[in-house]
Amino acid sequence: MDLLLRPYREEDLPAITALWNQVVEQGDSFPGDRPLSPGEAADMFAAQTDTIVACGDGEVVGLYILHPNNIGRCSQIANASYAVRRDRRGGGIGRRLVCDSLRRAKARGFAGMQYNAVVKSNTAAIALYLKLGFTVLGTVKNGYRLADGRLTDTLIFYYGLADGELPPP
Repeated sequence: MDLLLRPYREEDLPAITALWNQVVEQGDSFPGDRPLSPGEAADMFAAQTDTIVACGDGEVVGLYILHPNNIGRCSQIANASYAVRRDRRGGGIGRRLVCDSLRRAKARGFAGMQYNAVVKSNTAAIALYLKLGFTVLGTVKNGYRLADGRLTDTLIFYYGLADGELPPP
């Protein structure tokens, strides 16, 4: 499958909203605990530094949002969230999204990429981030509430962009 990564367009909103909400409803990785309405999703995607969609076979199969991790004097560090359609996982789309987000973040002048709350049970994401050269900065005990109410740990990941080489896509 050829994969095209590009900024989202207004006509992508129904597909990316559905994808975002699919991940939220899984209750095992995104911090949000309720689906976004179409209006809330449109506002959220428009407010990002970048909202990028991955298109394959003529449809949206993944996306990411990129934005500062914090405000003001801490805004030089980026943060991103990724979603891949459930039926397309395991085929390298996530890797392409992460690598593209690192390149875009660096091009936009960010000094690093930080993920604040990678759920410990999200083993595919953890394996990918480690393979790409991210560093685990720490663990937050019981930092995430799963959909079934159980608490689990989260990991904080960091990737320096200022001086290092980027991983190949």
